[in-house]
Amino acid sequence: MYLAKMTTAQAKEAFEKDPIIVIPVGSTEQHGTQGALGTDFMVPSYLADHVEDVDNVIVAPTVPYGVCPYHLSFEGSINIGYEGLYMVLHGIMDSLMQHGAKRFVVLNGHGGNTPSIDRAALEVYHKGGVCASVDWWSLVAQLDKKFEGGHGDVLETSAMMAIAPQSVHLELSKPINAQDPSENMKAAYIQAVNFKGGIVRLVRDTKEIAPSGWFGPFDPKDSSAELGQEALDLAVSYIRDFLEEMKQIELSS
Repeated sequence: MYLAKMTTAQAKEAFEKDPIIVIPVGSTEQHGTQGALGTDFMVPSYLADHVEDVDNVIVAPTVPYGVCPYHLSFEGSINIGYEGLYMVLHGIMDSLMQHGAKRFVVLNGHGGNTPSIDRAALEVYHKGGVCASVDWWSLVAQLDKKFEGGHGDVLETSAMMAIAPQSVHLELSKPINAQDPSENMKAAYIQAVNFKGGIVRLVRDTKEIAPSGWFGPFDPKDSSAELGQEALDLAVSYIRDFLEEMKQIELSS
């Protein structure tokens, strides 16, 4: 069921059945020269579309903006900040809890959103509810190592080739061209470096460490719709099972 397609009378009836509210959350930000700005919310939206038929599940409208201040050097990126995303999620879940909802699952498409999601989720818990958060890209990598990836590299690009192939332009892809801060500090990720075998957070603007926008172990030029669909199918199957298990959590009345 989609919340946006229900009347208020239908919503009233649905909320009386202790439903699970699925909230797709992402970001509008650069994903390299080949990837779509909407990658991080389009993938969670796709996943939500493929679980909305689960019994007693209601899919809320997608939140397309998130926390990405480190990407603002790239045109088209939109950052609403930690507080901004928290306020949006707080407003959504607090409102729906007033109507009887107690169970929430956030389908997250962007790692920078995690602190805001966690803050809102803890508030749900303190009000007698429960809120889980699924980072789809981490999930599929944990379930199958062939889906390991980074920002805008093979995994995300492949997923978008499966969802919206017209939004991916592999012909525009550029080499990673990662920038090491010093001779002994090697770029490990957009916000981290490897120094003597240890990973250290070193927060900088993305354009400084990854001028091509993407960062990861696998060049997006090797992306394919087949790989993306396989990852999406794995995520959908897992999330459907997780939603069923969420129904078993006992909550205080």
